[in-house]
Amino acid sequence: MGKGGMGMVKRTVVLADSDGVYLKRLSDYFMEKAPQLELSIFTDLSMLKQYLQRGRVDILAVDETFADQELAAQSTVAVKIVLSTATDTVDGFETVKKYQKTESLLNDLLLKYAESTGSAEVIRGNSHTKITAFYSPAGGTGKSTLALGMATTCACAGLRTLYLNLEEIDSMDMVLAETPGTLSDLFLALKTKGMNVGIKLASSVRQEPSAGFYYVNGVESISEYGEMEGTDMVRLLETVKSQAEYDVMVLDLSSGFSERTVKILEQTDVIFVPVTAEETAAAKLNRLLNEAAFHENYNALFGKMELVANRMSGKTGETVLRESGLAGRLPCVGVIGNLPVLERKKALLQGKEQLMAVFQPLLARLMNG
Repeated sequence: MGKGGMGMVKRTVVLADSDGVYLKRLSDYFMEKAPQLELSIFTDLSMLKQYLQRGRVDILAVDETFADQELAAQSTVAVKIVLSTATDTVDGFETVKKYQKTESLLNDLLLKYAESTGSAEVIRGNSHTKITAFYSPAGGTGKSTLALGMATTCACAGLRTLYLNLEEIDSMDMVLAETPGTLSDLFLALKTKGMNVGIKLASSVRQEPSAGFYYVNGVESISEYGEMEGTDMVRLLETVKSQAEYDVMVLDLSSGFSERTVKILEQTDVIFVPVTAEETAAAKLNRLLNEAAFHENYNALFGKMELVANRMSGKTGETVLRESGLAGRLPCVGVIGNLPVLERKKALLQGKEQLMAVFQPLLARLMNG
């Protein structure tokens, strides 16, 4: 969480545990992955207490055997955290699970600090996040399946990936498991003065265990989209980028062309537009592209669009695109056939090796420009 960057304010972190080997492993990882932190470690409780008398500490994380009343009352520490092997709470301390993946432990510590202080600076960095959206003016083109496939492929390629389903009627609620928070929570944060969207996002995501990407469940009620404006969605995407937590963000969008959708699409690097052999899909896309003749401000948007011939063979795809008139209007980045791995979304999440070969052209287009 937070990859650091020029000009970032350093936060002081103190780790204390009688297990020196454990502390060495944590400190090595923290120094490599979190340059925004200044780290000190202690294996002796009395020396730790002497150190804390010298100045302010942002985060103190101690083993539960160190967590006594004197430390709990320490006024020079902003956030006190106990590294616990159980779920028991300790008065005066936040609790973080001790034995977990080091990456998760670091994230938990930073998130506790952000939540306690109301500041997301510690989880921010310099962002190079690539944003892609799967969008089509026609329904039934397979954009949700392709978006999931793309997210899975990106994660398989070693890219930290966030998948967001921004369809007004979420089609993923039966596919992806429940997350700690939802888009409803993020939308509320966007609309509530004083709430930090970045902190809410960091506490809402979950990693899909098979595919490897991160995601947040959709809204609790579709009526919530009626309260969201395009500027709100821009803030959401800018928040994700400002955290520098993800290499790639994959967006799955509804088929409309509202002001909100346009604002989202404007934030993307590449827009993948699935098209099928069904005539209506091509007709609607042609109709949308005709808007360029009337609204020059859409030209930049259409310039980021790349066709994905979906559920077609190579020759069939070429024929369909040519006969529909789309071949000369937008570049085609790939042709995706009727593959078994794409027939069921849950099975798709486990088909990383198969998907890599299929989605490689899309991945290369997104990352290489």
